[in-house]
Amino acid sequence: MTTFRASARFELKRLDELPPEQRNPFEELTRDADFYGLLVPQSRPAATIKAAGREIAELFRALAVPAPLEVNDDVIDLVLDGVLEVECDGRFVCGADALPILCDDAPQPAGGLSADALRHATDLEETDADTLTRALYFYNRIPITPFWKARFPDAAAVIAHLGAANAEAKVSNGWIVFQARARRAYQPGAATYKLYVSPRPENIRDAFDAVVRTLAGRDIDFKIGLDAAGLLRPDKMVAYFGDRAELDDVAAALRARLAGCPAHGVPFTAAFDDDGLLSWGLDPPESARALSWLGRESWRLWLASKLGTAMALAKSESVGAPAPGRAPEGGRAHTWRFAVERVRRLGVDVDTWTPRDTLWSDA
Repeated sequence: MTTFRASARFELKRLDELPPEQRNPFEELTRDADFYGLLVPQSRPAATIKAAGREIAELFRALAVPAPLEVNDDVIDLVLDGVLEVECDGRFVCGADALPILCDDAPQPAGGLSADALRHATDLEETDADTLTRALYFYNRIPITPFWKARFPDAAAVIAHLGAANAEAKVSNGWIVFQARARRAYQPGAATYKLYVSPRPENIRDAFDAVVRTLAGRDIDFKIGLDAAGLLRPDKMVAYFGDRAELDDVAAALRARLAGCPAHGVPFTAAFDDDGLLSWGLDPPESARALSWLGRESWRLWLASKLGTAMALAKSESVGAPAPGRAPEGGRAHTWRFAVERVRRLGVDVDTWTPRDTLWSDA
């Protein structure tokens, strides 16, 4: 048995204890019969408000006085989130400082572009979660130079370069969107698979031609960046699928057509090839949103947000509490391991950066 206590960094509040302006955004949580209230951070910059069910609320209140508990996954998650604290060598720690105590076997992620993105964000002096999220999400974008601005100033220039002047397309939210003539009716909440086609911008026309030829006769929508900024991002061309088998089939056909095409590479996606020219992701379903007003996120943005928030927490802590008999970890490894372990525990395969079956099973 290990001793735990409730963290003073959070305060448990019922909704009716909050003023209307703070209570109203969370009213829809009361539709869940298990909902009790909110765990509100107290002067912890990197922490966020958390919904608490009745069991968690009861545990939090009971641990106002330290007590021994059996260590299980739920307790570990509460400690890593800073809601509970664990005793180690006469002191109580939580968050990233508890990682070497409770998750001593936390795996390292595979190498490659995503690992490079994690190193980049770890080395930044920034501790703000939003800044770290953007650093991860935007990683591997090519800088916009006067050359690229002049070559692709707008959607018309991109369409002309692609030789797609006669195609039916529309501009929407920073993209040129090509919709299938016979559009599919996707079920609400159904999985949305995304195939990323990521050539170097110099090779965008050849890649576009391969995508068009491969998708011919298939009812599949795809989009491409509408200007220099859009074509210099790694995820510059995306096709949408409701079925994993069809995505795999299209990816195999594209690999043959694009053999030898120089790749750019999209971080935090699962590559179909060694160089990252083709990769895929799975957007979170609508049911994964705790609150409807939060809006739907893409797979990469969802993952970058979780990693960035975890990194912010790690950077706001000390260099890491040592496990019994072990020396403290260095700050860089401490931040790296905590962020990776946090998303792994959510249900992300950190070797391939894909969601495991358990990720949204309860959504």
